[in-house]
Amino acid sequence: MVGVAAVAIVLFALPLGIAVNRLYKSREVTRLEREATRAVGAIPASGFGGADPLEVPTAPSGITLGYYDARGRLAAGRGPQRGGREVVSALTGRVSESGAGSLAVAVPIHDEEAIVGAARAAESMNRVHDRTYATWAAMLGIGLIALVIAALLGRRQARRLSIPINDIEALAVRLGDGDFTARVDPHDVPELARAANALNQTATRLGDLMTRERSFTADVSHQLATPLTSLRLSLESALLIPGIDQPAAIEDAVAEVERLQHTITTLLALARDTPLASAVCDVGRACSDVAERHRGSLAAAGRPLRLDIAHGLPDARCSADALREIVEVLVDNAERHGAGAVVILGRRAGAGIVVEIEDEGAGIAGDTARVFERKSRAGTGHGIGLALARALADAHGARLRLTRAAPHPVFSIVLLTAGTDA
Repeated sequence: MVGVAAVAIVLFALPLGIAVNRLYKSREVTRLEREATRAVGAIPASGFGGADPLEVPTAPSGITLGYYDARGRLAAGRGPQRGGREVVSALTGRVSESGAGSLAVAVPIHDEEAIVGAARAAESMNRVHDRTYATWAAMLGIGLIALVIAALLGRRQARRLSIPINDIEALAVRLGDGDFTARVDPHDVPELARAANALNQTATRLGDLMTRERSFTADVSHQLATPLTSLRLSLESALLIPGIDQPAAIEDAVAEVERLQHTITTLLALARDTPLASAVCDVGRACSDVAERHRGSLAAAGRPLRLDIAHGLPDARCSADALREIVEVLVDNAERHGAGAVVILGRRAGAGIVVEIEDEGAGIAGDTARVFERKSRAGTGHGIGLALARALADAHGARLRLTRAAPHPVFSIVLLTAGTDA
């Protein structure tokens, strides 16, 4: 910025300095012409070369006045003995000026219609030079002041631009290091404000993406750990136990693998925020599938499982895989953390459908408002299933809530019937 200002000052000052020099010279020429004309007016009535002696009027300081005859010789006053070009030109009838070491102006003297001489006024060129140099010095001083101001403004502007640029650079580094919570404050520079806003939006999107990917990893681990273990045990039993029906075991294993594939697809759709919002499902069948998977393990623990689905329930506006996963989480929690019988109840509720899962355990203690919050697996190992179930319900237009915390906790899934507006 300082360099640009310096170039601009030089480009402006050079022609201005030349113009100033010409202006001062023009002013001095006018002044000398005025003094020479005044000298012509001071010639006595007898005329130039008459009986009365010629007396040159008093001139201002630094100016010399002289009268020259028709042959260009000094007749009175001060000046060179022979007139120069200005006097020769004046004797031909023109007011003229010349300057080398001095600046001189000559005005013709008329006697009736004849030119009988010339009046010459002159001064040293140093007067013009002194004024020009003084003005140039003032211009130089102003230029230096302008450069200082430009330097200060440039430094201020550089700081104004460098601070947000450094902030944006620091944000980019933090994003590269995986810190997607980093943000940069908006600035008053529009272009940098747009760049900062774009980076903040990118950080938000990357943070959301990483959160979803981490949630997907945790959800898959949570939902597949037990089924995979069960599948492995079933296959090992088919290989090791004599007389077992291996084709039937393989068919069961294939069905379980297919269910696991549906589970992964459902969780992946949730992680990518692409749930099947327009899908419909048979609520009774989805609940029955989950009940069949848990009936044996509950019976082995001496706990009954009752399935009570109202007859003639309409289809619900929800993905069958998503509904199965939600019910699976709730029944699995009842089996792991509850006691007594587990009940899966399905009924109409106004224009919708409600599915309730209940057990006879002591219930949920503590802050029930946080029961659906996702918790770290580093602690107790719990806290993922209910958060996943709530996320699946929200993504498919359903509502999951804790209807009764204790005793005999009840979780309710509220579904819209197919064709019902949200």
